[in-house]
Amino acid sequence: MFRKALLPWLCCLLLLLAVPSQAQTDCSDYQLLRENATYELLSYNHKDKETGRMTYNVTDLNRSGDKLEATIHSQVYDEKGELATEGDFKIGCENGSIWMDMNPLMNRQSPMQGQGNSMEMSMEGDKMLYPSNLQAGQKLEDGTMTLQMKDAGNGQSMMTMVMKVTDRTVEGKESITVPAGTYDSYKIRYNTQMENRAMGMKMPGMRIETVEYYVPGIGMVRSETYRNGKLQSYTVLSKIE
Repeated sequence: MFRKALLPWLCCLLLLLAVPSQAQTDCSDYQLLRENATYELLSYNHKDKETGRMTYNVTDLNRSGDKLEATIHSQVYDEKGELATEGDFKIGCENGSIWMDMNPLMNRQSPMQGQGNSMEMSMEGDKMLYPSNLQAGQKLEDGTMTLQMKDAGNGQSMMTMVMKVTDRTVEGKESITVPAGTYDSYKIRYNTQMENRAMGMKMPGMRIETVEYYVPGIGMVRSETYRNGKLQSYTVLSKIE
């Protein structure tokens, strides 16, 4: 149940890692590098029932010469509208290239909190880059993300989850409509393999397929997850300011 509850949150993190590497020199063309920018995304299950809401807000923006760096505060809400987790991360731009720094530890309350367990979570991973000139058939770089969960009281490792993103392929361009608007997007498909260890023991892994719709300068506007060819959930951009 814990892994199932964590999956939508991890997929949202993958959305955040989907950062464009643009050939232009005006870094501010990327929406999350604008002062006070706000994103809102909604998640649904395969029956179109809303299962959560995510918000991302630019809280700080620093410019130094041709470099630009933003601090983003993220909040994830469950299907009841209650705050499930929150934290900060950074994205930046130098010479028109966008990057995201996910190395700083982000301490959060685990979704298992209701069971009386308080856990600290930390994550680090590769930067999943998007070239400026996407085209059908193009292969993109793979990436790996590691999530560690420790008991907040004694620091004991409770679970380690490694997510390997592979076979990222641009399938082509497609017009996509989401609550935030209609966009010309690039349809990108990839596989994610999850490997887990709990209390030092290897647990059954999970493999999912993701189809995402990426818009240069904005990021992901829709993401769909599949298992064994069947839609499991999807996330859409509902608001951008």
